[in-house]
Amino acid sequence: MAQGVLTGNREAFFSTIRQNIKTPPGGKAPRVENPMDGLFTQRQTNVEERRDLRERFIHEWTTLGGKAFSIKNQTELGQVIKQIIQERQLQRVMRWDHPELEKLKLEDIFSDTQASLSRWPLEKNYSDWIGKAAAMEAGIVWGDMVMAETGTLVLPAASPGQPASISVLPLTLIAIFTTAQLVDGFAGVVKTFKERYGTDLPTTTTFISGPSRTTDIEMVLTIGVHGSRYVYALILDEGT
Repeated sequence: MAQGVLTGNREAFFSTIRQNIKTPPGGKAPRVENPMDGLFTQRQTNVEERRDLRERFIHEWTTLGGKAFSIKNQTELGQVIKQIIQERQLQRVMRWDHPELEKLKLEDIFSDTQASLSRWPLEKNYSDWIGKAAAMEAGIVWGDMVMAETGTLVLPAASPGQPASISVLPLTLIAIFTTAQLVDGFAGVVKTFKERYGTDLPTTTTFISGPSRTTDIEMVLTIGVHGSRYVYALILDEGT
């Protein structure tokens, strides 16, 4: 096999490369504090535009097999959650330990149903709790970021109280968020990550677009193997 031959002045060749990557001879490339700078742009949206994004998300989410509800107030939230409990005949539910979920007073809603609601505890040893999460019939999470154009929940494991286990192990997933969490697409997610975390990114981020779907080599589709089989998105108006 013929070998490539470097033609021209060798030093000039490498000097051009150094100049293009802004590295001085014998030096090191400068450290980029935030590698996402300049890679993506995301338009600013107002309340009305985010309501339009909600409709786009609902279309994509339901097309993929999920169910979605637009919710105006706390009363409607309670009604929808009770409807899901009855529909899925839920008995054991676990939720994230998230400040936005705390505000919704979900325990009060569950107190009037046959289902029990547990909160993922802030403990150092999670091994026992992972098994308990798997035994739960439903998990409730807060949708920190939501992509409208693909109908996708973006769930960063930003604290010990918000593990991926709750969003993928139970058979049913209930995601709650407001229209303020909606962005157009991936560019908006990257921008939000940049603003919120900088370079200190969460170790795990889960992307969920409808029920889990798995196809084997014979093209046999199975629902709910690597994630929840039944997925619900409860979308609150901003300020609810």
